[in-house]
Amino acid sequence: MNRLLVLSVAALITTCGAIAKDVQVKGYTKKDGTKVEGYTRHIKDKDTIGVKGYTKEDGTKVAGYTRKKPNSK
Repeated sequence: MNRLLVLSVAALITTCGAIAKDVQVKGYTKKDGTKVEGYTRHIKDKDTIGVKGYTKEDGTKVAGYTRKKPNSK
């Protein structure tokens, strides 16, 4: 039972890692002397497209979102 649970969790972690990934970026100093603190950067799946928010002609605001890329033939 425990072995099955461990295998299930490992499969779930592997699958989630293939979809999106967080990368830790170390702090650094720019050429002009500005210091940048370390941060976590999120890398999206290469099969997705980020769409910026926009306003329709009738004034309706649409928030940004992520969608899958269309299948290429």
